Amino acid sequence: MASTLAGETLVSQAIAPVPERSSLRRWWVILVVVWLVSAIYSGSLLKRGWIPYDEGTFAQSAERVLAGELPHRDYGDPYTGGLAFLNAFAFWLFGTNFASMRIVLFIFFLAWIPAFYGIATRFFSPWGAGLATLLAVAWSLPNYSAPMNSWYNLFFATFGTLAILRFLESRARLWLFVAGICGGVSFLFKIAGLYYVAGALLFFLYRAQVAEEVQQKSLLEYSQRRGWKFRVLVLGCLLILLGAVFIIIRRSLSFVALIQFVLPIVALGILSLRQNEVAPAPPRRPFKVLFREVMPFAAGVALPIALFLMPYVLSGSVSSFVRGVFVLPTRLQAAAARRPPGFNPIRTYGTVVLVLLLFAGGYGAGRIRKVTRGLLLVAMTFVLLASAKDLGIYQFIWAPLTFLIPLAVFAGVYLLSTKPLRENLSPARRQEIMLLLCVTALCSLIQLPLPVANYFCYVEPLLILTLLALLSMTKKTSTFILVSLTVFYIAFAVFRFTPTFVYEMGYHYVPNHETSRLTLARAGGLRVHPAEVSLYQQLIPLVQEHAGESKYVYCAPDCPQVPFLAGLRNPTRILFDFYEDPAGHMERVLNALEAHHVKVVVFYPGQWFSKPLDPELQAALRQRFPGVTWVGQYEVRWRQ
Repeated sequence: MASTLAGETLVSQAIAPVPERSSLRRWWVILVVVWLVSAIYSGSLLKRGWIPYDEGTFAQSAERVLAGELPHRDYGDPYTGGLAFLNAFAFWLFGTNFASMRIVLFIFFLAWIPAFYGIATRFFSPWGAGLATLLAVAWSLPNYSAPMNSWYNLFFATFGTLAILRFLESRARLWLFVAGICGGVSFLFKIAGLYYVAGALLFFLYRAQVAEEVQQKSLLEYSQRRGWKFRVLVLGCLLILLGAVFIIIRRSLSFVALIQFVLPIVALGILSLRQNEVAPAPPRRPFKVLFREVMPFAAGVALPIALFLMPYVLSGSVSSFVRGVFVLPTRLQAAAARRPPGFNPIRTYGTVVLVLLLFAGGYGAGRIRKVTRGLLLVAMTFVLLASAKDLGIYQFIWAPLTFLIPLAVFAGVYLLSTKPLRENLSPARRQEIMLLLCVTALCSLIQLPLPVANYFCYVEPLLILTLLALLSMTKKTSTFILVSLTVFYIAFAVFRFTPTFVYEMGYHYVPNHETSRLTLARAGGLRVHPAEVSLYQQLIPLVQEHAGESKYVYCAPDCPQVPFLAGLRNPTRILFDFYEDPAGHMERVLNALEAHHVKVVVFYPGQWFSKPLDPELQAALRQRFPGVTWVGQYEVRWRQ
């Protein structure tokens, strides 16, 4: 909760730069209205839907922390471990059930909304920023309200970006320290928090070369003395960054993946290198500026990580943390890696149409006749209605959005590198735009290794902020087109995208089936598919009955939700079987079952990420647990 309070304090201090064209009162009224609408809409969907192994993983990790265990040292947490502690606090505060974790997530979400709005008002009027905030909300948490680590990555990337913007305005380096803390905390939720840190560092490399404080005389004096040493530093950092990106992307590598994830970073790197030529600064100044700004940021990143690592240092288990955070996740990448969708005709045509509409929105003020406006509204209405029935139209609307991130970065790089356009912007505005380009491009990597629809939602709000920044560069925006597009995509999210749960999301429209309340005590009242309600309300009492006085149940592979819902414990240290070392796996499982006097085991013959349970282990378990019954796909066995 301290992180939440820090985020709210950050937001309250960041409201100072209100646009001149709007009064402070209007700014606050719009924020409050947007905040209430967002809270009501998102709150109504907070308990909708689940992916059982996601919920089970988070809940079982939190229970283990409450029992005094440390992630990675005592059990295999799939993530960094910070979320386990936050969810353990949620259990302590609100009760041990799935809903408690979502309530804490919702509190962070409510703190994130004004932070997003505070950034948006730096580029558009409060009215436009409020509408953009509603768009960001519609495409974020309501689509999948599980307490995913990636939501916290989004929230803290936004908080951190806001802090850097405040630094650009005030020059108070305390804001860089706050921005660094946001990066460190984000990493503690998931290693993907380092994407925001990398984006911020790339921005600092760019900013260190801006000669806004140097007199014109100094520029002329040093114009022939290029800072080649600093350029070598920038080039070296870019090569390291690209090497890291290729490690991340290698299992999803394709031509589309290169365009979508690699080339935007390359373009930003080239822009940073060219900045030395466009606005040469005194040779020593870039190093001095970079050092002064990176040091407080790096200190902020290091502080929460150092505090989190203290128990590992004291117990001599830092190596377990390093292995669990940086080594074992490569198994997940191998199991889940997918290539992003290719350039099919629907995606291509949809992208062209959307880009043209955005271009017209940026440069079409006063050029659109009433007849054209009417036709555009009719076309949008027809497309929205038809998307419920026609797969092609649904894809025509949705498919271009993921490719809009690299296109926005390419457009931003072009605008910042074109002299006439660049000279129309103040150095401060250029830096604000560059910051959003860097953060969005790097944070878009969160879509890997599984570039599916719900993962796009973890970065889509940053895309909206980037588009706002780019559109603010022109004075000829068409309010009609921009508002129409925004309302259209809000409506598409609310009526077509969000009702479709994550399994089909992004592929075609499916009406909401997550409607039945799971009444098990630890389910927290989640609304799930009726078939799953029937399944788990038979399975869990059966497991509890055969467990008897034992406090343990063994479920595999990838079934962490079963022990949690049953109020029992997992006798092994593994939540997901693909994290387990195959060598000696059978012996470790059988020894754990005997040591904890396990009386019931559950097999799940289907697969999530892991391979099916080893046949030799299955045979040994069937021999030791001869009693058997089936509940759906689950094979429940017990001692007789």
